[in-house]
Amino acid sequence: MRYQLALFAFSAGVVICLLAAPSAEAQVKPPADFKFEGAKDSPGPVNFSHEDHKERVGGCTACHIKIFKMKKGADAPFTMERMKNGQLCGACHNGTTEVKGKVVFAATDKANCERCHKK
Repeated sequence: MRYQLALFAFSAGVVICLLAAPSAEAQVKPPADFKFEGAKDSPGPVNFSHEDHKERVGGCTACHIKIFKMKKGADAPFTMERMKNGQLCGACHNGTTEVKGKVVFAATDKANCERCHKK
């Protein structure tokens, strides 16, 4: 009887701890939005929101570290040529990748320039 009571108390404690602990993903606060200044021929700077992307793709690991390194500047330079080759943003923004049942727009389609580049 004592063994069963001790086992029950231990099991209840483990369940309470697991339910009370937030997930690792929930603990990560996305960095503030930041701006990529455009190159000389760029139609304008790109403002990037980690928060928006995290909500759309379901978490940080969708991009980090598979596509982007965790160190700021480690993936530079950000060029449209690299995106056309399926690197950086172009890994998903290629017009064929689906996220949550929706096709992600192609960053290389001229009709989409203003979705990223703001004047």
